[in-house]
Amino acid sequence: MAQRNATLEATSGQRPRKLLRLRFSLAWLLIVVTTIALVLGLSVSVGSFVAAAVFGFVYCVLPTPLVICALFARGDAQAFAIGALIPWWTHNIWLPNASFVSLPIWLLAMCSTCGIVAAVTRRWIVASNG
Repeated sequence: MAQRNATLEATSGQRPRKLLRLRFSLAWLLIVVTTIALVLGLSVSVGSFVAAAVFGFVYCVLPTPLVICALFARGDAQAFAIGALIPWWTHNIWLPNASFVSLPIWLLAMCSTCGIVAAVTRRWIVASNG
Protein backbone atom coordinates (compact mmCIF):
# COMPACT_ATOMS: atom_id res chain seq x y z
CA MET A 1 0.00 0.00 0.00
CA ALA A 2 2.86 2.37 0.86
CA GLN A 3 4.46 1.76 -2.52
CA ARG A 4 1.16 2.46 -4.28
CA ASN A 5 0.82 5.77 -2.38
CA ALA A 6 4.40 6.72 -3.23
CA THR A 7 3.77 5.89 -6.91
CA LEU A 8 0.55 7.91 -6.85
CA GLU A 9 2.32 10.90 -5.28
CA ALA A 10 5.16 10.72 -7.80
CA THR A 11 2.87 10.53 -10.83
CA SER A 12 0.16 12.98 -9.83
CA GLY A 13 1.93 15.27 -7.40
CA GLN A 14 -0.97 14.92 -4.96
CA ARG A 15 -1.39 12.93 -1.81
CA PRO A 16 -4.38 10.58 -1.76
CA ARG A 17 -7.20 11.68 0.50
CA LYS A 18 -8.30 9.48 3.34
CA LEU A 19 -11.94 8.51 3.41
CA LEU A 20 -13.96 9.92 6.28
CA ARG A 21 -15.21 7.27 8.64
CA LEU A 22 -18.58 7.84 10.23
CA ARG A 23 -19.16 6.46 13.67
CA PHE A 24 -22.70 5.72 14.67
CA SER A 25 -23.51 5.47 18.33
CA LEU A 26 -26.69 4.38 19.98
CA ALA A 27 -26.55 7.39 22.30
CA TRP A 28 -26.71 9.91 19.45
CA LEU A 29 -29.37 7.87 17.70
CA LEU A 30 -31.44 7.91 20.89
CA ILE A 31 -30.99 11.69 21.25
CA VAL A 32 -32.03 12.34 17.64
CA VAL A 33 -35.06 10.03 17.77
CA THR A 34 -36.16 11.51 21.12
CA THR A 35 -35.83 15.06 19.78
CA ILE A 36 -37.84 14.24 16.67
CA ALA A 37 -40.50 12.54 18.80
CA LEU A 38 -40.74 15.57 21.11
CA VAL A 39 -41.04 17.99 18.19
CA LEU A 40 -43.73 15.87 16.54
CA GLY A 41 -45.55 15.52 19.87
CA LEU A 42 -45.48 19.28 20.38
CA SER A 43 -46.71 19.84 16.86
CA VAL A 44 -49.76 17.70 17.60
CA SER A 45 -50.58 19.38 20.90
CA VAL A 46 -49.72 22.97 19.97
CA GLY A 47 -49.70 22.71 16.19
CA SER A 48 -50.26 26.34 15.41
CA PHE A 49 -47.27 27.47 17.49
CA VAL A 50 -44.90 24.93 15.93
CA ALA A 51 -46.14 25.77 12.44
CA ALA A 52 -45.65 29.47 13.13
CA ALA A 53 -42.14 28.84 14.48
CA VAL A 54 -41.17 26.80 11.40
CA PHE A 55 -42.74 29.38 9.11
CA GLY A 56 -40.88 32.22 10.87
CA PHE A 57 -37.59 30.36 10.74
CA VAL A 58 -37.91 29.60 7.04
CA TYR A 59 -39.05 33.11 6.11
CA CYS A 60 -36.96 35.26 8.47
CA VAL A 61 -33.87 33.41 9.66
CA LEU A 62 -32.92 31.23 6.71
CA PRO A 63 -32.77 33.93 3.99
CA THR A 64 -30.39 36.11 6.03
CA PRO A 65 -27.21 34.02 5.61
CA LEU A 66 -28.16 33.30 2.01
CA VAL A 67 -28.30 37.02 1.21
CA ILE A 68 -24.96 37.59 2.99
CA CYS A 69 -23.37 34.72 1.05
CA ALA A 70 -24.86 35.98 -2.21
CA LEU A 71 -23.30 39.40 -1.63
CA PHE A 72 -19.95 38.64 0.00
CA ALA A 73 -19.00 35.01 -0.70
CA ARG A 74 -17.14 33.81 -3.75
CA GLY A 75 -17.16 30.62 -5.77
CA ASP A 76 -19.55 27.77 -5.09
CA ALA A 77 -20.95 29.33 -1.91
CA GLN A 78 -22.07 32.42 -3.81
CA ALA A 79 -23.56 30.36 -6.63
CA PHE A 80 -25.45 28.17 -4.13
CA ALA A 81 -26.79 31.22 -2.26
CA ILE A 82 -28.00 32.93 -5.42
CA GLY A 83 -29.65 29.74 -6.64
CA ALA A 84 -31.25 29.11 -3.25
CA LEU A 85 -32.75 32.61 -3.13
CA ILE A 86 -34.63 32.18 -6.42
CA PRO A 87 -37.61 30.24 -4.91
CA TRP A 88 -38.24 33.03 -2.39
CA TRP A 89 -39.12 35.39 -5.23
CA THR A 90 -41.01 32.90 -7.34
CA HIS A 91 -43.13 31.08 -4.75
CA ASN A 92 -45.84 33.77 -4.78
CA ILE A 93 -46.40 33.17 -8.49
CA TRP A 94 -46.42 29.38 -8.34
CA LEU A 95 -48.06 28.81 -4.94
CA PRO A 96 -50.23 31.84 -4.10
CA ASN A 97 -52.69 29.86 -1.95
CA ALA A 98 -50.35 27.34 -0.34
CA SER A 99 -51.01 26.19 3.19
CA PHE A 100 -49.16 27.50 6.22
CA VAL A 101 -47.39 24.16 6.72
CA SER A 102 -46.68 22.99 3.17
CA LEU A 103 -45.09 26.24 1.96
CA PRO A 104 -42.00 26.10 4.26
CA ILE A 105 -41.46 22.46 3.34
CA TRP A 106 -41.72 23.32 -0.36
CA LEU A 107 -39.37 26.28 0.08
CA LEU A 108 -36.72 24.23 1.88
CA ALA A 109 -36.80 21.52 -0.79
CA MET A 110 -36.74 23.96 -3.70
CA CYS A 111 -34.03 26.17 -2.19
CA SER A 112 -31.79 23.15 -1.66
CA THR A 113 -32.43 21.90 -5.18
CA CYS A 114 -31.94 25.27 -6.87
CA GLY A 115 -28.80 25.99 -4.84
CA ILE A 116 -27.23 22.66 -5.74
CA VAL A 117 -28.10 23.12 -9.42
CA ALA A 118 -26.54 26.60 -9.39
CA ALA A 119 -23.31 25.38 -7.75
CA VAL A 120 -23.02 22.42 -10.13
CA THR A 121 -23.66 24.69 -13.11
CA ARG A 122 -20.93 27.07 -11.92
CA ARG A 123 -18.48 24.19 -11.59
CA TRP A 124 -19.40 22.96 -15.08
CA ILE A 125 -18.83 26.44 -16.55
CA VAL A 126 -15.46 26.76 -14.83
CA ALA A 127 -14.40 23.27 -15.96
CA SER A 128 -15.51 23.79 -19.57
CA ASN A 129 -13.89 27.21 -19.95
CA GLY A 130 -10.57 26.11 -18.54
